[in-house]
This record gives sequence, C-alpha cells and structure tokens, in this order.
Amino acid sequence: MDVLMGIGKAGLKKGGEPDILVILLPQSCNASFLFTSNHFKSASVLYSEKVLAETDRIRAMVINSGNANCGVGQEGIVHAEMMAREVAKYLDIDHREVLVFSTGVIGKPLPIENVLKGIASACEILEPLDLKRASQVISTTDRFPKYDFVKKGRLEVFGFAKGAGMIHPNMATMLSFVFTNADIDSLTLKELHREINERTFNSITVDACTSTNDSFGLISLGVLKEDMQNIRQAVEEVSLNLAKKIVEDGEGATKIIKVIVKNASLSIKAKVIAEKVATSNLVKTAIFGRDPNWGRIVAAAGSTAFPIDQFKMKVYIGNHLVYDGKAHPKATEGAKKYLEENKEIEIIIDLREGKENWIYYSSDLTYDYIRINSEYTT
Repeated sequence: MDVLMGIGKAGLKKGGEPDILVILLPQSCNASFLFTSNHFKSASVLYSEKVLAETDRIRAMVINSGNANCGVGQEGIVHAEMMAREVAKYLDIDHREVLVFSTGVIGKPLPIENVLKGIASACEILEPLDLKRASQVISTTDRFPKYDFVKKGRLEVFGFAKGAGMIHPNMATMLSFVFTNADIDSLTLKELHREINERTFNSITVDACTSTNDSFGLISLGVLKEDMQNIRQAVEEVSLNLAKKIVEDGEGATKIIKVIVKNASLSIKAKVIAEKVATSNLVKTAIFGRDPNWGRIVAAAGSTAFPIDQFKMKVYIGNHLVYDGKAHPKATEGAKKYLEENKEIEIIIDLREGKENWIYYSSDLTYDYIRINSEYTT
C-alpha cells in the first residue's frame, strides 16, 4: 500500500525546475489538516478548507511551488478547483477527495494552462513517494530538503516539508505533510494533530511573519492497529524534526535558538514567554553577533501580560548562569565562547514558580535575511 507521487513542470520556478507535485494515496484515508490563521488566505487554502468541510477523507493532493495563488481574486479559487479536477480526471478518482496547496510569490495569477499541463505530466508517471525529492519539488527559497522517517516495529511515520521565510505558524510560506501507516479514526486523528501541532509547528519562528499559505496535514493510511502512545511519540518525533529543519533553514540563518521556559505556574504562560523571547529581534541579532546580552532576554521575558519575579528567576545561556536576581559578569566570557562554538543555542529561563515547561525554536536574524527578502519579487 504505497503512497505514490508524480512530478511535473509548469514554468513557475526560475531555471525550469520541477514545480508540480501530485501525491496519490493507496485508498481514501482519514486526514486532518490545519491551516494558517491569517485572514488573508491563499485561494488554495480556501479551496482545501472547503473540501475538508465536507469530508474527513482524502485520496490525493496536488502542490505547486513558485506561485502562492494568493491575492488574485476569485479566479484563484476557480484555478484551485481546476487543479483538483485535473488530478481526479487523470487518476480516475473523485475530485472532492483532492486537496490543493500552493507556495511562492503572492499576487501573481497562476498560468493555469501551464499548470494543468504540468499536472497531466505528473499523473502520467507515478512512482513510490521519495521524501527528499518531494521536498525539493515544493521548495522555494529553501537551502535544503526537509524530510524524516521513523520506524518503530511495524509502525511507520514519515513526512516532508518546505519553509525558510515567512515562518511563524499560527494554525490551526510553510507546508508540511506527515503520514502514518497506523489506523486512526477521524476524531482521534484531529485531537492528536492539534496536540502535536502546538508543541512542534506552532512553537517555531524565523521572522514572526505568519504566511498566507501555511498548511500542516496528518494522514492515516489505515493499515496498522497500534498503541496510541507509540503513535503519538512517533508522529511528534517526525513533526518536531521537520519543524526544526525549517528553523535551521531560516533565510540567512546561522544559528538555531532553543528557548526553554521551565517551572512556570501555567503552560500558556510558559509558551507565551518562550515565544516572546524567540521572536525578539534584539535577542535574535544578539545571537547572530555571538553577544551574550542577557538583558535582551529578560526584557523580552518580562514584556508579556504574565508577571514574573525578577529576583527569583534564573537565566542560562547554554549551561552558563548569566542571571539569578543579579548579574554574573564572570559567566559572560564562557557564554560568549559557547555562542561562538555551537550552532544550536539554548536559552533557559527558569521562573521557579511552578511545574509547567515549554520549548520554542527560533533562528538568528542576519544580514542575509534582509538581502533575501528585500529582493524577493524583483
């Protein structure tokens, strides 16, 4: 019961690289999808949301890269439906079980005739899903493909993703698709999906910019009965690995920043403070400059609606205690060396008030991020 894929070209990417990906599932499968909460949504997102309002089961997906199909009026929704119907026609399946996804530049109409030809070409030759190749086809500014595979006994979980800029998912330009051979009913799948999403894709940021196209799907292939705890662990492992790869590939990024807020009184408090530190441009630029400026960290941590006790909390950069109600100047040299020598940087904020923890992943903010995004459409 293999997942199959087909690849085509519609001329959407510079250099004539493949930009159409068709995914065919072995049967109609239970699926859960979460989309951007941005009110300015891609037409492809609006179309797929409409499809999923009618069914929890899907048979195929079509993804185009190089054009977001966003900000182009009602025509964009018409084009998304045309894409779904083209896939259904060539694969002899119900178009109401085909989802459509797009990623790329906003505001440019899809050259729909070329896209339909690309879909037809992709459907002609189907082969077993190649996670690396699938990620490459849907990539835009990505520097490397993002995919992962976990096997535990007979249980399999695998997926692929794209994303480097406009990354601040608030779901439910990032796309992620995770599959499992486990048989999961629709309601349980949705609950599992939302739970895992909060700790993975909803806990990463590159530039605090929520995309118009963010989509994350979890698909049950319905083959294997398995313990839910095992499924949860495997799905979370794959999802977190994909999320971290997106942060690592943040446009111009040189560092991954892991913000850990521990011993908070409330889970939401831990998350909000972690997010505030992870999205702080001052923290992100300090990490890029290898500057252990803990003042930027505590200022960000204290700027949410949740109160903190500044005389009780502790802050670490790596294992270097830089603040615990007072500064520790002697730790600065060790912290600076830690920033210089490591690619993944841990910032630990111990509130010392409860038992709730949260981890948020971010990337540093560099000169290249400005260069890439200042030249994106021109």
